Amino acid sequence: MRPALSPHPPSVDPPPKARRTTWIVAGAVVVACLGALALPVGGFLLWMYAGPDVDEPRAAADQFVSRLESNDDAAAHESLCREIKARTDLAAFTAAVERLGRPVSHTMVRAAFGDEAGSSAFVTVELTGRTGETRTLDLYLESETGWQVCDQKVFG
Repeated sequence: MRPALSPHPPSVDPPPKARRTTWIVAGAVVVACLGALALPVGGFLLWMYAGPDVDEPRAAADQFVSRLESNDDAAAHESLCREIKARTDLAAFTAAVERLGRPVSHTMVRAAFGDEAGSSAFVTVELTGRTGETRTLDLYLESETGWQVCDQKVFG
């Protein structure tokens, strides 16, 4: 004898076609967006890691501030770009350094390029003065003939 078949077979309803199509379209849109973002993000990462190195302007700023700490204002003045040196003689430069407070030590905080070509940079330095007070100095550097400090607000 045969078992009787149930008049209602177990049903597994397939998802409606509209819902399946929506998920396929949404997935395709996400993949397309990720693909469109891959080129600019990849280019930016390549520029960040294989592009110009921020160590050179950081080292120039470090050397500049070290010269100020050691009272070598003549050498620090020579580290200025042509335009600033032309407008500020050594005596005015020394007066500006004393007015700001001559540092006795410093810490390099951060450095970043100011343009895509890597020909200008911003370096932030934390200075410690003779009395122990600290202040932050933001330096602007350009690479005319080597990296030079071109901060008009501070020394110009």
